[in-house]
Amino acid sequence: MLLDLNEEMNRIVSMGFASNGKKVILEVDIYTLMNHIGQKIAEELECHGNAQKADWWNQYMKGAVPFLGVGIPDIRKILLDMDTREGIGKIALNQQVGLVNGLMKGSFAEEKLAAILYVQLFWLGKMKNMFLINLISDWFDDRYILDWNITDWLCVRLLTPMIDSGDPRVILKLKQWNLDPYLWKARASLVPFAHAGTILDHSREIWRFSDILIRRDERFAKTAVGWVLREYSKHDIEFVLTFLSKHVKHTTAEVKRNALKYYRRNLRP
Repeated sequence: MLLDLNEEMNRIVSMGFASNGKKVILEVDIYTLMNHIGQKIAEELECHGNAQKADWWNQYMKGAVPFLGVGIPDIRKILLDMDTREGIGKIALNQQVGLVNGLMKGSFAEEKLAAILYVQLFWLGKMKNMFLINLISDWFDDRYILDWNITDWLCVRLLTPMIDSGDPRVILKLKQWNLDPYLWKARASLVPFAHAGTILDHSREIWRFSDILIRRDERFAKTAVGWVLREYSKHDIEFVLTFLSKHVKHTTAEVKRNALKYYRRNLRP
């Protein structure tokens, strides 16, 4: 795992008073504290749940991860309000890691989205990219991420800005992910390029990563390729046409339709 915390680091020491008025030292396990805050966040999410929205999402995602029916604006507000009350953005880093991992491990999609939003709100642009990408890598390895929805939202919110930061170590890490047998981790190696402001600077990586994913049998490995090629076609349609022509054997109709969406639109009279 990313952080290996020892017993001393895992406890908060505070001063209290016994019944006889003498000062005593109180020890509180930080994970108990953070689990308490995490439980508060989970309870707030449940209170904001909407059964109709939850049903729609559960049917749309076919039950991969259950939904409570809470929108992103409400999740963001819950986190910001909790920060105002508890100061969670200012507590010790190891405590925050415990909180974020606890949310990502949660049973509901909104808990996982809250973990991603937490990183975006409080850490992105402040913490080193390698700290963040190693944390995210652990989420995939621990199988906390189980579908394309959480994967893609994570990519857009966290990994795309890291690519645009120009840190070459991020690209090297994504290169490793590209070969990972776990579908969602491999998909996350390519999807972040779709909306990167620096997409044209990464033509080599996009070709190489797409070449690996398009050869996999899983539908959602292939659809990652279609999405990124669609966005790349806005800048260089020849790149896209050449890639598709060289990978006809592995390209599905869905991938081709998505990759050529804007190209075909422009051909219409």
